[in-house]
Amino acid sequence: MTEAKTSLRLPGILGELARRGHGGAALILAEAWGGTKHYISDLPGSALVRLIGAAAASVVAEKLRGEQHDIPNAKGLDSLKGRILEHPGTTRETAVALGCHERYVRYVRNAGAPAPKRTRPADERQLSLLP
Repeated sequence: MTEAKTSLRLPGILGELARRGHGGAALILAEAWGGTKHYISDLPGSALVRLIGAAAASVVAEKLRGEQHDIPNAKGLDSLKGRILEHPGTTRETAVALGCHERYVRYVRNAGAPAPKRTRPADERQLSLLP
């Protein structure tokens, strides 16, 4: 998977790390600390520096320094949802290529929101049956 595509799907600080050229460090951080809360420090010898290196730790610390922060996890990077979002084809083409339903493709691309209701303009000739 290319680093550009990975950074588009990594949440929060992990995506920021990947966009700044530390995609490997982002995945290491997600694997080791993902889903937990940690104190962020870029001081030499800190747990973050030992884990991902000084250069990547400085990027994280620039954004989150000095407090306890939740580190997002990157579970499901190669999930069906990720492949649907990357696929360039139409809804039908995507569903056929990935072996899922068109309805699921629409659901994922709409971020879980139901499809909008179609509304037609009211016909002026029709009377209302409701008071």
